[in-house]
Amino acid sequence: MRLFLDTSVLLAASGSAAGASREIFRRASANGWVLISTPYVLEEVLRNLSGLPTQASAEWARLRPALLVMDDVLTLDRPAVFHAAKDRPVLFSALAWADVLLTLDRSDFGALMGNSFYGLVVLKPGACLERERAAGQFK
Repeated sequence: MRLFLDTSVLLAASGSAAGASREIFRRASANGWVLISTPYVLEEVLRNLSGLPTQASAEWARLRPALLVMDDVLTLDRPAVFHAAKDRPVLFSALAWADVLLTLDRSDFGALMGNSFYGLVVLKPGACLERERAAGQFK
């Protein structure tokens, strides 16, 4: 399964060892998950790391190599109504490269949360873990 991790998930994983975002990183290899992001998202992470405790930067440096970085996708070849212009590159890139978009950003992705966008499933990390466990796919 190809999982696209947005800025909110990467910051949460960097900032806390106890949350579902970090658990995605812990379980990725055993479950055959490919963790994907893009330069746009990585730049957002770097801009926002200073707002987290100092240890988050060290954790980010440790987690970053686990990501497959794909090109940003800025346009779509089909109709799309998505109000959050700043997050269009996230949504469009996730659609191009992944099966699931993981986000904690309810303000911009709330209407899509738990649903899909042209087949791309949009979930919070915890919901993804629960879904995999319920399907018997969890290792």
